[in-house]
Amino acid sequence: MSSLDFILIVFYFLIIVAIGCWSGREQRSLRDYFLGGRSVPWWAAMASGVATIVSAVSYLGAPGVAYAGDFTLHQYRLGLPLVALVLCGVMIPRFYGRQHYSIYQFLEERFDTRTRLLASAVFVVLKSCYLAVVIYAPALVMKQMFGVSVAWVVLFVGLITTLYTMIGGIKAVIWTDTLQLVVLLGGLFVVFGVAVAGIDGGLRTVWEVGMAHDKFRFFNPSWSLEERYTVLGGLIGGTVYMLTQYGTDQAELQRFLTTRTLRQANGALLGTLGVTFAFGLFTFLIGTAVFVFYLQHPRPGGAPIPSNEVMPTFILGELPPGLRGLLVAGVLSAAMSTISAVINSVTTVVIADFFPRLRRAETTLRHAKLVSLAIGIAGTAMAAFAGHLGNILEITIQLSTLFGAPLVGVFLLGMLVRRATAAAAFAGLISGFALSLVLTWTTSWSFLWVGALSALVPVFVGSFGRGQGASAPTATEVQ
Repeated sequence: MSSLDFILIVFYFLIIVAIGCWSGREQRSLRDYFLGGRSVPWWAAMASGVATIVSAVSYLGAPGVAYAGDFTLHQYRLGLPLVALVLCGVMIPRFYGRQHYSIYQFLEERFDTRTRLLASAVFVVLKSCYLAVVIYAPALVMKQMFGVSVAWVVLFVGLITTLYTMIGGIKAVIWTDTLQLVVLLGGLFVVFGVAVAGIDGGLRTVWEVGMAHDKFRFFNPSWSLEERYTVLGGLIGGTVYMLTQYGTDQAELQRFLTTRTLRQANGALLGTLGVTFAFGLFTFLIGTAVFVFYLQHPRPGGAPIPSNEVMPTFILGELPPGLRGLLVAGVLSAAMSTISAVINSVTTVVIADFFPRLRRAETTLRHAKLVSLAIGIAGTAMAAFAGHLGNILEITIQLSTLFGAPLVGVFLLGMLVRRATAAAAFAGLISGFALSLVLTWTTSWSFLWVGALSALVPVFVGSFGRGQGASAPTATEVQ
């Protein structure tokens, strides 16, 4: 990296840490730390929602997928209208009105303690492993691009993000996410602009060559359960997948509960859904533009570029000093926005769902910050050894997605089937987890179909067992 690149990156870190520390200046309670005092503007919550979804892996990987393939991945978004209806009409109102810190508190109010704790434990374990993944990924990319030590990048990114997240709470997450979204989008526009400028004929050529190579194919009408992305799989399985992302994941949902009103919460959520869809299409357009660029300007020897190396190769080979620094800041922004969201959300669930059961004394703001610090340090330590874990990293990401589907089922059961009992709900949740694992390890079905079937199990079992017991007791809300 040039001196200019280095200066830009240092300046970026200083601003992020300053914003994070500034965000915690008015904290007085756990409500401030976890819900931002319900004073966050809807547009900031929306920006944070988008930034949390975009990890460093997707930031660099999505253009590579389009470079090697087409747009069929985005079929999972075909269920977007139904997802918006379920989230805004059913799920968000239930969560927002209760003013809980952890969304899993709903499960105890509606069913029982064991259902709540099972859901919370699954979230904490899998998100803690995922935290190591999202810290390790940008470090690996930095090593590939610039030869920087993975260990030093892991320590620096992990500890800096832990520091400002611990100090500022959810407000630090949201306001740094907002800036990070601007930075990462700026980096993508730079890549797109440089690629198009280097193509004879510009955007018109990108369109014509892309069409000639079937790069803009969106729909796959196949009925196969094993093809990863199809129209039917997108409509059914994609709906469940997006509900796991936006409706039952504390890391994503929490920022929408910080807004001033339910209407603003729904507006922030709808904005996030729309912007992430547009963002996904744009990253694929970038991949197509880079594909056309290298058709016109082949690499020496005509060696093909592996899909996961497309963005690093283009950044190093085509961007001038200064702009490379912006792209590195974009990669770090995508990583740190996800890291901070995971740290804060896991802290929220630990404090709300487990801490009161481990100690009788009142839970304070100091406890929350210490737990946040511990989670960040643990995640950073795990990331330092992530290179030795091999496929465990990929399995963790896959299980995080597949375990989310049964949670969608049990949440919708509690919200829509009034007479469903606690015993039936718990049995349905366990059955859903079991089916998800069995189908994942014994079939070649697309994860979209596995998720859809796993989400149906709690609803079916819970509905079948309705009326066989008393209503679940009301939980005591953590103050």
